Amino acid sequence: MISFYRIFSLSLTSLMYLMDHTGPSVSYKSLLIMALFLFAQVFTIVYRRLRKWPRYLMLAVSIEMAGIIALMLFTGGYDSSFKMYVLNPVLIAAGSLSFYFGWTLLLSYIAIVAVSCYLFLNSAGRTFSEVVLENGNLFLALVLTVIIMQMVNRIKRQREAANARTNETMEHIKSLYHIVETSSQHDFMNIGQVITDYVVKLTKLDKALFWFAKKSGEPAPQSRQTGWQHEEERFIFGELEKHEHEWRLQREPVFKSLPGLGDFLLMPVRMSTRFVGMIGVKLEATEGLEGRRWYIQQLMFLSELSAIILERHELGVIENRLIITNEQNRIADEMHDSVSQSLFGIVYATHSLKQTWRKMSEPELEEQIELIHDSATKVAKELRITIYSLSSKKSGGPTWLGMVRSHLKSLSRLNDVEIELKITGDDFSLPYPYHKALFRIISEATGNAIRHGAASRVDVELSLKPKWIRLSIIDDGVGFDTDLLWTESEDNTGGLGMKNMQYLAQSLGGDFQLSSSEHSGTRILITIPVGVTELKNA
Repeated sequence: MISFYRIFSLSLTSLMYLMDHTGPSVSYKSLLIMALFLFAQVFTIVYRRLRKWPRYLMLAVSIEMAGIIALMLFTGGYDSSFKMYVLNPVLIAAGSLSFYFGWTLLLSYIAIVAVSCYLFLNSAGRTFSEVVLENGNLFLALVLTVIIMQMVNRIKRQREAANARTNETMEHIKSLYHIVETSSQHDFMNIGQVITDYVVKLTKLDKALFWFAKKSGEPAPQSRQTGWQHEEERFIFGELEKHEHEWRLQREPVFKSLPGLGDFLLMPVRMSTRFVGMIGVKLEATEGLEGRRWYIQQLMFLSELSAIILERHELGVIENRLIITNEQNRIADEMHDSVSQSLFGIVYATHSLKQTWRKMSEPELEEQIELIHDSATKVAKELRITIYSLSSKKSGGPTWLGMVRSHLKSLSRLNDVEIELKITGDDFSLPYPYHKALFRIISEATGNAIRHGAASRVDVELSLKPKWIRLSIIDDGVGFDTDLLWTESEDNTGGLGMKNMQYLAQSLGGDFQLSSSEHSGTRILITIPVGVTELKNA
């Protein structure tokens, strides 16, 4: 818009300058206008290239302003056709640079032009105040332009900040959801720690907590906090437990002052069937009303998300139990209807043969033994069919490794990237939590290599051994500075994907190693001992 306005305003003022029959000749004016268009184009290019360097941009704007002042004085002062062209540097200063620079530039222009016209272009002998008042409309228009442009620029910055904060919030929430979605039963007991870490990231405060109320019958996730010392943790949760009856009645956010701890904002977490606990943050003493409203919005959203996650997990546990129970009943029915009956017949025939074999002739004895043999063979076949029907690997159904191959194949085709998958070993006896975490890590790492690393080839190597899992993911992308990534992830969204993978590997007792540098690709190596999680849960 500014570039268009520069050309448009210069065209109009140039036309007016040409139509004015006073002053230099038309040819001289034409040369001057051509030079002005050239300089306008040069300054437009300079402004675009100096967007990220405010100091150099200020210098360029000041130079153009000085040139316009000289042009204006040279072509008639206040009567110059180019007097409104000064809006170009004024708009850039007010819209792209600091508040003080914009006003300094404008006031300097007004002072220089007023003094110069009074000293050098005042043929009528008017006083300085008369000179200023005579052109007050021009100065007033410039002042109003600066005010409006700075208001627009302020609204723009606020909107950009709000959008950035919203995008950052969504990135954190997506990352939180991914972590919780891929967590196993053992990891889920630490859900409070995951959520409090993300409360700190979202609110930018130093301290947060997730207190879980006692649950009858089953152990509740352990209450967690972020930011306090270990000695303070017991005192905090002890104080919250004293008010448990009060919290159970709450349905709205609560501002609470806890003795010796300060002011807190607490939000109840409720599932559809029961009260879960409280999410809270410690407020800063200098926090204003607008900031507290922002914290309330974040805690309300996290409260609802936490309730949904916990409820889904509990429903998932119940569903898994029902599936196992139904499968056990189905297998029992099959065994009873087929295998059990056949085995009973074999036992009965063997018992009968034991009692009567001495009285039987040799052909009769061979016939009876052959009958028992055929019955045993039939039972073995029925057992084999039942076992094969339970095994997706042997029945030809979709396996976990097949799903991994299918996902990487689709990813390769959609993004035109070569993905090489090498697998050694068998995942048949691998517990479900390992399947879930490994799939998420592979998906996250390959997706990052394509989206952020612009890789053309990704090598995925998975080694499955009875006691160890080794996963290696190497790409030929642009790479990055790992130190910068981990530093930025503390305050921004950078590195959340890597932290997710690290968390998933460590939640299974594994080790996560990342190596990368600019223009040399990225290498992720993960080793996980099989069985550690089950031992912890035992």
